[in-house]
Amino acid sequence: MKKILAVTGIRSEYFILQPVFDEILERKELSLKVVATGTHLSPLHGETYKIIERDGYDIIKLESLLATDSLSGRCKSLGIQLMGLVDIINREKPDWLLVLGDREESLAVATAGAYLNIPVAHIFGGDRVVGNVDDSVRHAVTKLAHLHFPATKENGERILRLGEEKWRVHVTGNPALDSIRKQPELTLEEINDRIGTNLKPDKPFILLINHSLSSEYKSSQQQMATILEAVASLGIETIIIYPNSDAGSTAIIDEIENCANKTPFFHAFKTLPREVFVNLQRKAALLLGNSSSGILEAPFLKLPVVNVGNRQKQRQHAENIIFVECERVKIIAAINKALYDQSFLDICKNCKNPYGDGFSGERIARIIAETEINDKLINKQIVY
Repeated sequence: MKKILAVTGIRSEYFILQPVFDEILERKELSLKVVATGTHLSPLHGETYKIIERDGYDIIKLESLLATDSLSGRCKSLGIQLMGLVDIINREKPDWLLVLGDREESLAVATAGAYLNIPVAHIFGGDRVVGNVDDSVRHAVTKLAHLHFPATKENGERILRLGEEKWRVHVTGNPALDSIRKQPELTLEEINDRIGTNLKPDKPFILLINHSLSSEYKSSQQQMATILEAVASLGIETIIIYPNSDAGSTAIIDEIENCANKTPFFHAFKTLPREVFVNLQRKAALLLGNSSSGILEAPFLKLPVVNVGNRQKQRQHAENIIFVECERVKIIAAINKALYDQSFLDICKNCKNPYGDGFSGERIARIIAETEINDKLINKQIVY
């Protein structure tokens, strides 16, 4: 049996990984332990490790997140995470390390695996996003990892251009779509009972998620204020979910709490259960902000998206997205287009999703199970 140690550091990343975890546990030749670190253990971000525990996975908790809103704090958290992770790896002795994306935990896992001669399976390599340190981290992880699971053909080709051997690269799609496909339908009444809102079927509501950008973190509070002012002027019920832990996030949270307390149709949450979030995506009139879920998940649901600012720019996307500068008048115009422009709504209904078909988890688990661990896998070669 091959023992897999998977690492997750944030809510959104876990929701993508969860279908892969389930498929791993379906295979008799694989076992799984999950390291929950980063924001999962943070009260400010909803202590989402409890969701992982509730879902029944065997978890190990690793404290790493410093209570700071600075760039240096995020870097120091990475160092803490790496040291703790090495101790866990030495104790657990896994055959595989599994990680997703472009945050601190992916770099810590890939670094540890490379130095300890343990193969690293990396999901979501090859993406291109400008203006954020995550982009550089993602490509650095690709050069350290041993097996790649990009979500799209374009991203797989970008990994090959980085000099990776072709046999290491498997285009599998976005595993989050597996979870969306499987989630039972909740009525608005059930959602209202779960989260204490009063959403109406005959009135549109907005789902708002906005994160800080590392290259613009000093402007994060003003950017959030601009978005909230635009929505407030329209008087539309809005579900707001707290941002991740990037530098500038504390200022965003301060702005959310300030506005939510003064605006009765704003409803702010540190986090939401996956089944509630998916059903909010199904029923929302639009997704607003700069969350990757607008790129990776919304086209699967034919959900209109207004992406504000530079985060997610140049990332491969479907036709359901309006990219807009962080200016109040432009945001209002984009929201109105997403709500009422029938030609744009028709485009959203017929948009093509480049991120898979909702059956990615099984592919990833199967390929890991079938990949032989040997010198060829561990000793990477650059093809150019």
